Amino acid sequence: METTNYNKPKHKKKRVRNIILIVVGVLIVIRLILPYVVLKVVNKKLSEIDGYYGHVDDIDLALIAGAYKIKVIKLEKTGGEIPVPFFAADEIRLAVEWPAIFKGKLVGTIKVEHPVLNFVKGPTEETSQTSMDGDWRDVVDDLLPLKLNSFEINNGEIHYQDFHSDPKVDVYSDNIHILAENLTNEKNDSILLPSTVVGSADIYGGSATMNMKLDALNKIPTFDFNAELLNLNLVEVNDFLKAYGNFDVQKGTFGLYIEAAAKNNKIDGYTKPIIKDLDVINWKEEKEDPLPEKLWESLVGFGGWIFKNSSEDQVATKVEFSGNLDNPDVPVGVIIGETFRNAFIKALQPALENNVNIKTVGTDKEKKDGFFDKLFDGKKE
Repeated sequence: METTNYNKPKHKKKRVRNIILIVVGVLIVIRLILPYVVLKVVNKKLSEIDGYYGHVDDIDLALIAGAYKIKVIKLEKTGGEIPVPFFAADEIRLAVEWPAIFKGKLVGTIKVEHPVLNFVKGPTEETSQTSMDGDWRDVVDDLLPLKLNSFEINNGEIHYQDFHSDPKVDVYSDNIHILAENLTNEKNDSILLPSTVVGSADIYGGSATMNMKLDALNKIPTFDFNAELLNLNLVEVNDFLKAYGNFDVQKGTFGLYIEAAAKNNKIDGYTKPIIKDLDVINWKEEKEDPLPEKLWESLVGFGGWIFKNSSEDQVATKVEFSGNLDNPDVPVGVIIGETFRNAFIKALQPALENNVNIKTVGTDKEKKDGFFDKLFDGKKE
């Protein structure tokens, strides 16, 4: 007589339950261990940058979101002679860009919170850090093994410091925001410049903005760029002026306007710095300064007065440049001629001229490269 084993289904269910519990337990252990493994890998990659030592305090993983956060990162030049890191940030988030996945592209995004970049000038190479000699791009590629489609910087700072000058110099810009998008956009013949970069920053009472359109996939730089800096208070950079120019100012504001465009290995553009309401020396307030220093400041002030347009109360020049990207041509005669032209004939209007764009690159323009041609050009703009 054949007997039925009623306990078999129960044993089978129990076995399946045990397997599930084991798998879940293993996943939990992996999830707990993984951040430490990733942290070790990231710190190892940072240590491979030649001439620099990098360190990350902590790593947070979000596996379901396809992202991880690097918390408190510092990158310091080895040698111990520079008191500030080359780069530091509170947080860097690297993630898969999910909207792009639904379009059939596997790309990534990077978001950086409160990054600080310190450029340092010193009397020797060991006491200076003006660039990163190691190949940091390979490190970024290793940390985010996807094509970078967008990145964003929030509340950033850039410093230029000199700890050996007299007085010491720390010139900086803060509240920097930069957003770059569509960096891996597929080539679209109807859109010449599909990628965009926009930015803004504060600098000594003034504000800076930039706008850029580019073809990020083109190996030959192809872009349309403009930027402007408005109302920088020159009094707040007196340490810089004193250290490198041996003078300071009582009042004045500085503005800078830039337009540039490039394609087919050619570039066109201009820069237009403008100083308004400049007052270099006040003899009553500077009685204690040595006489040679007073005379030098008087000479600087006199130079500003010579090149000041009386109706606009501003010192300005415009430097146009064009040529191949590896050798832009900015003749000295153009700089001098435009300065005198502004001083005695007309005022440069403080605004972007919007006469440089991707369509004008490489086209023939009427150029007056001679000193007197620039000075006595009576045409109105």
